[in-house]
Amino acid sequence: GITILKLAIRNLIEYKQWRWAIFTRDNFTCQICGKRGARIEADHIKAFACIVNENNIKTLEEARVCSELWDINNGRTLCRKCHLKTPNYGRPKIKI
Repeated sequence: GITILKLAIRNLIEYKQWRWAIFTRDNFTCQICGKRGARIEADHIKAFACIVNENNIKTLEEARVCSELWDINNGRTLCRKCHLKTPNYGRPKIKI
């Protein structure tokens, strides 16, 4: 399920900046299938939920200062179809 904290983190300006950095770095192109111009999504390679749990993030301020959450090397641009096929999509192993 989607928690209030998860939604709040995804609404931070830092999250929006992270997404934009991923998209521009990847030239708005899916890094699995190579589609461009499709509905794209930013994917945390190491799961978002794992990062939150491992860093014991309980507040937005803790999320803001967690460099691992905003590391663009842990992100990639995927089209919706490829994102749905990733093991972590919509099924976090750790509830947050």
